[in-house]
Amino acid sequence: MSEPREAGVSVVSMFAGVVIVLVLGSIVLSQTIGGNPAHPSAGARPTGTAAPAASALASVPSAATHAACVADVAAIESAVAVFESLHGALPPAGTVWATGPGGPLSGQRWPSGGPSFALAWSGTAVAVRVTQGPHAHPAIDGAAGCTGL
Repeated sequence: MSEPREAGVSVVSMFAGVVIVLVLGSIVLSQTIGGNPAHPSAGARPTGTAAPAASALASVPSAATHAACVADVAAIESAVAVFESLHGALPPAGTVWATGPGGPLSGQRWPSGGPSFALAWSGTAVAVRVTQGPHAHPAIDGAAGCTGL
């Protein structure tokens, strides 16, 4: 009697396939984003014109900052809900209740948002203050304060 032969993909061949796909993907991305340095006209643009990708990517940092702000507000509101369900009341103003020992965000840094915005818990609402940019404003409660980012 002959032994049954196992059918399947070995780990080595699967790893080789993943490496090939990653190399091809990096080549495609480098050609798409960076252009082709071997081409003689690569990088040659008329004076005063921006790169085509520059205008498309100009709004990415502000969109990322807005998304980070909304996510941080949601994290704090969730932590407030956890505190309220455990203690039967809203937490006090400040950050110690959240980041201190046993707090819902213990061991973590209070979401500060970096240089673009600041978040604070007033004891009744999450306040967002945009600190940089053309839409800087005083604190506005909730995720609506992230609008100017």
